[in-house]
Amino acid sequence: MAYRKKRISMTAVIAFILTAFMVYQLAALLRDDHQANADPRRLLYQVALFQMEVLNGYLSETGTIATTRQLDVLRQAAYAADYTHERLVLAVGEKHLTELKSIGELLEYILRLQIGGDRPLNKKETETLQNASGIFSQMFEVYGALFSSGGGIYSSQNEKLKLLDTALYEALRPSRIE
Repeated sequence: MAYRKKRISMTAVIAFILTAFMVYQLAALLRDDHQANADPRRLLYQVALFQMEVLNGYLSETGTIATTRQLDVLRQAAYAADYTHERLVLAVGEKHLTELKSIGELLEYILRLQIGGDRPLNKKETETLQNASGIFSQMFEVYGALFSSGGGIYSSQNEKLKLLDTALYEALRPSRIE
């Protein structure tokens, strides 16, 4: 009888260990699936959105910028936003996501301002930056609603982004002539 109780106890312990092991394996499998479902394009979009947010923040402060040297941080933010967006376009495809020529144009504009060294910004330059800030603020709102929960790009938002990109590009282009 003692032998039989020992055998039943041993069977129960082994069954418990096997059940615990299977539950642990199942939990590990589910964790791995969750990590595998992390879409790299969505993650890249989140990085790009963050860079756009940083650029939007610095552009919103253009009214307080008095000299060309103070544009360094804005230039770096524009470069980072441009770089990450270009990578997102490569990942998603040009058919689905528009390139943003306006950010490159903003970079060129800032570099043209800084090429002469540290000097005060004139009224026209400050107005151009503030106008760019207003347009980019709208672009940022559209950019934030660009990606669907399913991992695709909303074509309607992409079209709005194209229009705003063109508006910003054109707002910065007349400044080239001066």
